[in-house]
Amino acid sequence: MQKYAFFIDIDGTLYTDGTVCGKNKEAIRNCISKGHLVFINTARSMSIIPDEVSAVDFSGYVSALGCYIVLGKEIIFETVIPLPEVAEIFDYFNNSGRLIHLEGNRLFFSNREENSDKITTVKNGKELLEKYPGEKIGKIYVPGTLNKEENEWLGTKYNLYCHPNYAEFCVKGNSKATGIAKVMDYLGLDIKNSVAIGDSINDIEMMEAAGIAAAMGNSADQVLKCADIITCEARDGGVAQAINEITGEKI
Repeated sequence: MQKYAFFIDIDGTLYTDGTVCGKNKEAIRNCISKGHLVFINTARSMSIIPDEVSAVDFSGYVSALGCYIVLGKEIIFETVIPLPEVAEIFDYFNNSGRLIHLEGNRLFFSNREENSDKITTVKNGKELLEKYPGEKIGKIYVPGTLNKEENEWLGTKYNLYCHPNYAEFCVKGNSKATGIAKVMDYLGLDIKNSVAIGDSINDIEMMEAAGIAAAMGNSADQVLKCADIITCEARDGGVAQAINEITGEKI
């Protein structure tokens, strides 16, 4: 039997309308029971992975745009933005009155009070450094669009992804694609047996790096163009359709 390793995006792919549909859960359980591997591959840090997603028994996680990789309970890779740099970036956006989120594996920080027990509010970079000196931030998220100077500043040092309504960035040299490569190399598996399933611009690199690329029917046009398989929309069980089609199971 051909053994595949599936790498699945969360938002707009596996997790839609605040839930993971039953078809996707069943397909993932069945896939793993048949000897395949199924990983989450997400831009989210571990601290903000939805409970319903983490309740599914995955083989492992590639999170924070490839900056934190865990297989079972074993951390096989981790890199973070140095905290003084995080504080500097935080103060820049905070002082200009803009929302900014700092995503760690343990804590998720915001410069504004938000109605969630998963979010820790900090006022400035000094407070971050003094109260949370050991915190590890893998990714930073800023809503809205960046101007030319901000793009040049952040894009020089970090892997920067500019979406229509937000920007996100991590340590340069890391991405969802490098996450797949690290997992496959660690497990001694051929990259041609990897499958990337996504819908967004930040999924394109991993879809181009994987042996097989599957895109949700609701994907951005750029994503559809690099897909080997196009499924139904995510909310209708696109992940299940991709898994079943590749493994030869009945849909």
